[in-house]
Amino acid sequence: MAWIESIPLPAMRIDARGRIVTANRLASKLFERAPSALLNALLDDLRTTTSAVHAPAAEVPLADGTLLLFSEGALVKGLQQQVYHLSRLASAGRLVAVVVHEINNALSGILGYAQFLLAQPLPTEVHRDLERVHEEALRTARVAQNLLRFSRGGRDDRAPLRVDELIARCAELKRRDFALRSIRLGVDAAGDLPMIEGDEALLSQVLINLLTNAQQGISAVREHGEVTIKARGTRRRVVIEVSDDGPGIPEHLRDRVFEPFFTSRSDGSGTGLGLTLCREILRDHGGEIRVARGRPRGATLRVSLPVAINSSLPVPTASPPQISAPIERCRVVVVEDEPALREVITRTFSGHENHVITFEHGDDALRYLVREHVDLVVSDIHRPGLDGIQLYEELARARPALLRRFVFVTGDALSEETASFFRRSRATVVRKPLRLDELLRAARSVIEQRSGQGELFRELSREPELETEAGAS
Repeated sequence: MAWIESIPLPAMRIDARGRIVTANRLASKLFERAPSALLNALLDDLRTTTSAVHAPAAEVPLADGTLLLFSEGALVKGLQQQVYHLSRLASAGRLVAVVVHEINNALSGILGYAQFLLAQPLPTEVHRDLERVHEEALRTARVAQNLLRFSRGGRDDRAPLRVDELIARCAELKRRDFALRSIRLGVDAAGDLPMIEGDEALLSQVLINLLTNAQQGISAVREHGEVTIKARGTRRRVVIEVSDDGPGIPEHLRDRVFEPFFTSRSDGSGTGLGLTLCREILRDHGGEIRVARGRPRGATLRVSLPVAINSSLPVPTASPPQISAPIERCRVVVVEDEPALREVITRTFSGHENHVITFEHGDDALRYLVREHVDLVVSDIHRPGLDGIQLYEELARARPALLRRFVFVTGDALSEETASFFRRSRATVVRKPLRLDELLRAARSVIEQRSGQGELFRELSREPELETEAGAS
């Protein structure tokens, strides 16, 4: 529920027992408690005063609890109607995560088979066609990843960001939509702009909203047009402008467009919250948004954000990335429930005197790993039965030295559970869709690390003689 932070009122979500699950910063200020002190607290315990401001003005039932709004007046009545819309958007974001995960699994197979074929001697025309298949699969992966970043839920997660890359990702998401409406999208953002610091998903939400508003403004008056998004930087600020050649914003409405529930659309299709949420997100990032004045036609929305404290960009390396050499004479266990992806990973490590054992189910892999010597375990995260995290935790009790041999492959970029596991375990991770050179580099780094090898061999020396490989699939 990242959107709860964008509600311009004190708001919190409670579970069926009345315990606080999440709260925005305005609620934290209202109750004069740190955000961490509010989590898991009982709402009744916080009411140390009978002041009306501490009683919720509205209660909105959600699928996973109740949303409480702490304010009075007409604003709450309108906001209560809009929360359902925001809740549906959050649910859509979770659905997008599931869909993108499945897309990444399929793309991993497509990319893997394409790379296998490209390594073979082929007629020039066939090789060229395969290169096009590979390039289009990578383009699909980029679009899916951009969509995932934009729609993901969770906490406010801030990090240094390159403005040109942020703009490029948002433009890629909207480019086809613009093309279908005969609207030209121009981008003017240099790569040497100062970096900003912020939550990528929230700032993407701002830019996507501004681009969508520009598109809808043009489409309301004609069937073609032009939208431009440009960025420039100063020593302290980065300014992003989204301009269109649509009908523009009348002078008397320029200050009202940021008011909650105000919309200029006569068909009633707008919620009136888009620009309000944009303003709140930007204010929380130390930025601001305004309607630029003096434009002869169309509208320009100007976003200003502070430069990150450490805004220097790394110097790019001139040498191209090197394809990793195959690993040799290793015993590799692959745990993956997707048949095509399991075959791609297996073929990646086959040959070179390696011994590859594959499992579809985590339970079968666990029975094998607790008694056999292996050099490398390649496992996905999510699958029916014993998943990757559970397999890792079982081995932490039975064969802790094997934990250093894991390489996880995953398309899960949203789950807080998965992110928390990776932070806690510091395991090696390769993101789907898989690039075989990335997988080989990760495998080599795991195999070549010397720490823990002595412990592993001491552990093995205490075990009985290795048995046959029962249960491999």
